[in-house]
Parts: sequence; structure tokens; C-alpha cells
Amino acid sequence: MKSKFLLFSAFALCSASLAAGNYPASLYVIGDATPAQWESDNVIRMVTVEDGVYEYTGDLTEGRMRFVTTYDFAPGYGPAQAGTMVSDNPNETYLDLSLGSHELEYRSDYTAPDKSFKVTAAGRYKFRVDLTGENPVVEVSDGAELPDQAASHFESIYAIGSSTKAGWAIENAIELPETSFDSGIYKAKLYLNKCEAFDGLKFMMARKWNNRMYVSAQPEQTVEAAGEFDLKYTTNSEEDWKFSVLIEGLYEVTVDVNTMKMTIAETYPDKLWVIGDAVGGWTFEDGNILVACEQSGVYTWTGDLAQGELKFYDGPSFDDVAYGAEGEQTPFQTGDLTLTKLSDGNDFKFYVESAQAGNYTLTVDLKSMKLHVEKNNDPSTGVETVEAAGWVQESYGIVCNEARAMALYDISGRKVASANATLLPFDALNTGVYVLVIETAQGRSTHKIVIR
Repeated sequence: MKSKFLLFSAFALCSASLAAGNYPASLYVIGDATPAQWESDNVIRMVTVEDGVYEYTGDLTEGRMRFVTTYDFAPGYGPAQAGTMVSDNPNETYLDLSLGSHELEYRSDYTAPDKSFKVTAAGRYKFRVDLTGENPVVEVSDGAELPDQAASHFESIYAIGSSTKAGWAIENAIELPETSFDSGIYKAKLYLNKCEAFDGLKFMMARKWNNRMYVSAQPEQTVEAAGEFDLKYTTNSEEDWKFSVLIEGLYEVTVDVNTMKMTIAETYPDKLWVIGDAVGGWTFEDGNILVACEQSGVYTWTGDLAQGELKFYDGPSFDDVAYGAEGEQTPFQTGDLTLTKLSDGNDFKFYVESAQAGNYTLTVDLKSMKLHVEKNNDPSTGVETVEAAGWVQESYGIVCNEARAMALYDISGRKVASANATLLPFDALNTGVYVLVIETAQGRSTHKIVIR
């Protein structure tokens, strides 16, 4: 029987009745009848056998126990029929543990009744908690002939330090989720900032200061490039050795507690956003997404640019990393332009003159930090107030007898089909929503279409 399991869940329930798919990712055992005792940092993680169903098999001593959804004493579940008071406290009651099925009652917080099972016969038990029915229940059975059933790793770890976006705000520590159940391997994309002081990066086992952490295996360890680094687990504040991070950018960080290794690998965001007056405003719109190319770190977008400023973000928030120009109102022009990572004191955008307005393809290369600008002669995706041309959507394409040219764009602004003719074929396109641009002698018009 394993004596300790250092486990927790970041999920908390809001009501006793849970909708399907809204179950906690993990459930935990706590109590002085269990190896966890009443130590909230040491709860035992049950095995999630399916969504909303959890199992645990292990040795229990005489004492009390119940189930929790976090590394704390609430929220959680106890026996609904508990009625014997503990230490003359009417808010704390227990039910003698017996084999069979028991209805559970949800405890939302510390003010709710505290109900637990009392183990009067020490032994080996199996628990199966099922939250999926009308009422939550636990099935208790004899586990004498069964092996241990519990996770030996925790569900997530949390990155914190001056080199992370969280800084030293523990409530904002960045989650690295487990790659698979009980794998002991944790992975996430982290944006790392340079921090020459040795307080750049370490990993906590919970979003609270409890001295349970993974740190550098040696003091004054620097991270000067992507690679593999040795870790150690410690609860000793004198061994609280953070990494000094001397690199900057988005990296994929993997922590393997089986081998006690941290791996930092170069990576790039899944997509970019272009925002600014030149693309319609300072909001993150689906139509202004640069999609990743086959070449890693390269993104492209096609759409209309008007007079105004523009810059790029690697996420749909102003808190994400921004990329812009080398200087204030850098002139926008075709060809290659230099990109820089922006900051509070360096918020330089590219500026599109009114005479440059038109349809462009923008290509951002985060490896070379270059913006390639190409002006298109194809129909613009902008909406103009012209009389709409008559057109018909057939299974094989768009037919418009008045058309000089037509083009089809996906929702990211990428042109997927075009023709200087009255027929625009769209064979082999995925189903979805597209923007159709038709150019006639009277002007251009845009139409939203659905291809099924």
C-alpha cells in the first residue's frame, strides 16, 4: 500500500446536481482512516474510470474519511445519512462504514454540514463513486483480494516566477496539465521572459504556497538555450532553487517527474491576429486571423487594408504577445519589413497611407521576424455599396453572368478559389462558411455563402 499520494484537482463543483460533462476531472480521498490523514496537501487521487465515475482501493485504519474535489476540505462528498455527532458538534457528523451502496451528499463549502464515514473495522476496501445519476452514490466493497487502485501522480503542476506571465502571483500560476492519466508528464506552451536573477522559474504542485515544488537540481542554474535540465522535488525552502532564464519567447515546456527532467523546446503559436484601424478596428475578429503555414512559425492572411495602423498578436487578448514595427508609425510598404516584439515602452505599429488602401496578402515569419507584404489585383473583400449582381450557387461552383471576376475567401481571410470568368468552381472545398466577392462593371459586392 502506498503511504502517500501528493494529489489535487483544480476543479470545484457549484451545485449538488451536475450536468453531464460537468463532473470534476478528479476526486480525492481524505481522512485519518486513510494514508492522507487530514492533510489537505496529501489527498489521495482516485482513478477516473469514466466521466463522473471514480474508484479507489486501499487499506484503511480506524477513523473517518470522505471525498473531496480539490486539495482542500471542501467542496466534496460525504454520506447523506450521517447522523452521529463528532465531538458534540452538530455540523460534523458521521455514518459507520459498511459494505454496500450509500447515497452521498454534496458539501459546497466550509459552512455546509461536514459528513464523513467512520471506519470501525480496519481493512482493505474498494470505493466506486458515481456522480452521474440523479443522486451521487458510493459503492463500498471488500478489497482484500484487490491490488491498490489510486493515481500516484497529481493532475497538474504550475509554473511561476519572474520569467512567466504569472510573475509571483500564486493565483495566476500557469497550469501544465498531465499529458495522460497518471503519466507524471506535464506539458504546456509558456511565454518566457529574460530574467538574469535566479528567481525566473520553478513549479508548484498547487496554486498555493505550501513548499511542495519542483526546482532546479542545483543552485544558480541558467537557461541560456532550449534543452533539457535536471529537476528536484523539495519541501525545503533552503533548496528553493529557481532557474535563471536568459531566453525569451514562446516555448513548449515539459516536466517529467519520472525522470526529473525539464525540457524546453522552441515552438510557435497556432495562429496570429492582425488588429488596428487598417483592418477595421482594435478588436480580435475571426476574419483577421493569420493561419499557420506548413512551415513552422509562418502565418498568412489575405484581406483589405484601409488607412490606419496595424500590429499582430499571438492570441485574442491584449495580454498576449504583440508584434509590430521598429519605430513609431513605420511606413507600410510592399516587400519585407522587420518585425519586433512589442512592450509597454515599445508599441510601434505599421501605418497604411490612404493611397495604399487595397487588398493584400500578409505573411508573418516569427523565425526571421519579418513581415512580407504583397498587394493583390484580385477582388477586394471589402463591402461596397453597389447593386448586387445576380448569381446562383450550384453544387460545382458559383455562376454569375455579370461577373468580370470572382473570388472565394474562408473565414480567416485566405483566398481559396478565384476566376476571371462567370463561373467560379469550388471543387474539394471543406464544408463551412465562406465570403464570395463578385466584381462587375458596376463595382464589387460581397456575399456570405455556406458550402455543404
